[in-house]
Amino acid sequence: MRRPRIHLYIILSTLALALVMTALSGSVSEPEPVPTATPAPTPEPLFLAEQSGHPALMAPEADGLFHPTDTVTRKAAFDILGSLLDVPAEDGTAALTKAGLLQMDPAAGEGKLARNELSSLLSVLAAKLTGDDAARTAALAEDVAQGVLTADGQPSQPVTRGELAQVLAALTGRTTDGDALFFRGMLPPDVERGSWAWEAIGDMVTEGVPAPAAPGFYRLDGWLYAADGDGKPVMDSTIGLWTFGPGGAYTTGSEALDGYLKDALAESGANELSGSEALEAVYLWVKEHFEYKVTPNDLIPEEPGSTGWEYERGLHGFENGGGTCYAYAAAFGLLARCLGEEAHIVAATINQYKGDHSFVVIPEDGVDWIYDVELEDARPERHGELELFRIENYVIYNYWYTPAW
Repeated sequence: MRRPRIHLYIILSTLALALVMTALSGSVSEPEPVPTATPAPTPEPLFLAEQSGHPALMAPEADGLFHPTDTVTRKAAFDILGSLLDVPAEDGTAALTKAGLLQMDPAAGEGKLARNELSSLLSVLAAKLTGDDAARTAALAEDVAQGVLTADGQPSQPVTRGELAQVLAALTGRTTDGDALFFRGMLPPDVERGSWAWEAIGDMVTEGVPAPAAPGFYRLDGWLYAADGDGKPVMDSTIGLWTFGPGGAYTTGSEALDGYLKDALAESGANELSGSEALEAVYLWVKEHFEYKVTPNDLIPEEPGSTGWEYERGLHGFENGGGTCYAYAAAFGLLARCLGEEAHIVAATINQYKGDHSFVVIPEDGVDWIYDVELEDARPERHGELELFRIENYVIYNYWYTPAW
């Protein structure tokens, strides 16, 4: 009769063990999941704004000059640099700040921007740009750091306006036909063609892209230049009556004579005139400033039809304030050539006596127009008041000459 107790004991033991195991399993927590690594957000790349229409990024100062060697403030430079970013902001400095490129106390904005500061900014910018813009900006930062773009090669000095123009031109990758700017008079008066940073400065102050210069003569800053068929300056060459030196400027071959001609053009007001008005201005200048004078050298006539003597006679006339007909004709003829006029300075004979004389002939529309400033100025007692500016032949004298053109 004891066997049932044994079975009951086994059942109860099994239940007790199950209860214990259940309790234990409820007290053990599940293991914490291992977190997976979350990558940091990739910063949005920066982009340079589209240079649509080739805007002018800099401007001459209030006096109309560019002042390439003047230094620039941080605020002025940052406003221009920031305007190149495709980042909407109230000004360029704010755009640089918004893009995470700049942290600057506003009071520091009026201080001079140092070249090493500019280099650091460009380096940070290069890291946020992509593609060609990044490579170009990184190389530019290195050039600025090494003083490559500076006029004196010292990278610790303040940035000048000329240097900033070079940086902006390189940063934007813009290219401009500097000769087109030159011939169209778009360079600031204090920026000469061929001077340091002249093309970059011209590019920065120009709105739009100028067309190449057409072939022909150009009067620039009171002097004559010529463009060839490619829109480039004619240099070290002679075209017809004109010779152009290594810098492209017209020259008589005499620095002294060139100086006299430039002064006369300025004093006569011809630099502000064109066409026949400019021509008449220099004609009257010679009439008013020259006197009929005879020196032993003036008594020697030039061979009729000969050329080349006008440079020596012209210089003699300017140095002495006059001379004979040869000095008058040479002075006026050379001034006319400075205006781009095809002025032939003629040694010839006049009237029935075939006396030696000199005058200027300018062909126009198939007519050889004669200009005789000496006869108009020096002989009123013989002929009365004459007007010999642009006359046809046979008006006073019979001008005997054989055209050499």
